[in-house]
Amino acid sequence: MKRLLFLLPLLMLSTLVQAVEVTNLYQAEVQVETRTRAERQSKINEALVQTLVKLTGEAQIESDPRLKGMLTNPTRYVTQFGYQGEPLMLQYSFDASLLLKEMQARQLPIWGKQRPLTLSWIAIEDEEAERQLLSEQGDPQRLQRWQQQAGLRGLPLSLPLMDLEDAINVGINDVWGFFVDPVALASERYPADFFMLAQVWPDEEGWQYNLALYPYQASQSQDRYGYASVRRSVMQKNGRAASLDDGLEALQQELARYFARRYATVASGEQEQQTLVFEIRGEMSELVAVERYLKGLSAVSNVKVSALQGRQVSFSLEVVGSEQALEEMLNLEPKVERLPVDDDLVNQVRYRWLGDQ
Repeated sequence: MKRLLFLLPLLMLSTLVQAVEVTNLYQAEVQVETRTRAERQSKINEALVQTLVKLTGEAQIESDPRLKGMLTNPTRYVTQFGYQGEPLMLQYSFDASLLLKEMQARQLPIWGKQRPLTLSWIAIEDEEAERQLLSEQGDPQRLQRWQQQAGLRGLPLSLPLMDLEDAINVGINDVWGFFVDPVALASERYPADFFMLAQVWPDEEGWQYNLALYPYQASQSQDRYGYASVRRSVMQKNGRAASLDDGLEALQQELARYFARRYATVASGEQEQQTLVFEIRGEMSELVAVERYLKGLSAVSNVKVSALQGRQVSFSLEVVGSEQALEEMLNLEPKVERLPVDDDLVNQVRYRWLGDQ
């Protein structure tokens, strides 16, 4: 899809919902000069930190004291490596189960592979006070850097086309002024879970940025006079950077940090038991698929089938972290549909397995 400005080999887009499955969480690559063993060994830490940034959503994770011991012998996490390209790039693959075990033991946040897609409306003001929107029609080098940085964070992002339809619906001043209604309307043509409004501009000390993040679904709340629904942001941030590129990177980091804190799991001292009920079509292959999916969630440490009645399967889970984090993960999964509660007296949450429909 041309609209998705991202590294396509890394992502698979669902046609059912907009959440993106990031498939390269346990791979990283670094530039090297030679194919020598000494240089290969010296670059493992850099690649491992890249991977931990994607898994935690935190750019400064290397300085986290909870990492103590993980970086002293990084070779034990490596499962595969290889060289390619010019300039020469060294690619590493890391052991997912071992990394997850280590991170859970250190109570580090783990952000799963299903991640929300964000449409980014970004207004840039240059040193001559000229304003433009970052879009697919913009500076190729800036767009490439934007893509690369998003890939390093495992952060699914898209940009507007700014074609004739966009130009009719939204203007630079709408984005610059954070006029959310016309931007929300223009965003409807794009697949996404959230959209961001942001501005980046220079001052005497460097560059400043502001951003606000909005869900696609507007809030049902009304304004203080009781009129209309109010679209409220779920996150607002501002800050300062040394350059324009640094400012754009800071926007990505603010998004990654927010989403990781919302969707990541952190192991607590004790694991909680929870039961999930799934409705399937009745095929054994579906039961196996649901069990495999649940075992792959970072919020789950153990899964077993506890009951089977008709097309309903109950799974007993050992949950790492909060039940809310698990619920957020299930809500992002395009293969899972939450079912309405039939009886007000029954408070059990049920899901339907959609598979690859």
